[in-house]
Amino acid sequence: MFVSLLWAGSCDKADEPGYMPGPDAVFMSIAHLKSLCTKASVTLTRDIRLRCVVTANDHYGEFDRTLVVADASGGIEVAVDAADLYRDYPLGANLTLYCNGLALGDYGGKIQLGAPPRGDYAVDRIPARELSHYLRCNDGGTLQRDFVRRSISEISLRDVDTYVRFDQVRFTTQGTWCDIDPLSGKRLTTERTIVDSTGATFRVRTLGSAQYAGEPLPKGKGSLCGIVDYFNGEFALRVTNYEFFGFTP
Repeated sequence: MFVSLLWAGSCDKADEPGYMPGPDAVFMSIAHLKSLCTKASVTLTRDIRLRCVVTANDHYGEFDRTLVVADASGGIEVAVDAADLYRDYPLGANLTLYCNGLALGDYGGKIQLGAPPRGDYAVDRIPARELSHYLRCNDGGTLQRDFVRRSISEISLRDVDTYVRFDQVRFTTQGTWCDIDPLSGKRLTTERTIVDSTGATFRVRTLGSAQYAGEPLPKGKGSLCGIVDYFNGEFALRVTNYEFFGFTP
């Protein structure tokens, strides 16, 4: 089964000022782009473009000030200093991403795309006022937001920031998606564990900002769709678009 979302209406920025590439601009795969990050932070100074599709956004508060985009070679996280990104960059929207002037950063072994850093971070967030300079939506785009079926034991570095689906998994504990901070009463970013029929386990990381952070975890066995996250040798799944199926109601 494949999940394909058609994009319409949103993302029309044709009348806004934006970056126009020079005659030497080249299209590059996301995998190739990531390979250019040869140190903690690399600022891109030539005309590189990506043809990509939005695979995760902040629609349910799952990816705060973040877009995840993908092509056939893989995915990459884009750090943005803006909220309600799903309104202009909905899931399944086809984009051209202009990389000249942006930066690649290595964050715990995961390559991110954002603004050149001015402090201690590998990349800064792209200011909201500059988004149209780098992200342009394409009418009639041909890429689709399709998950890749993976078993837990198959996950490797090639899957980082890839949109995947795990089938026949269950949560090892009950409770809510996120814990509560006893001092503030707010929901905390929390990790839960899932297990498959072979006994392989995987972490599921949910931001406290997710709209369903206080809801009970699904019971029984089912399927989870999300983006594979990675930090310092450890993988996690970040559910996207509230997509989990087949569990006990």
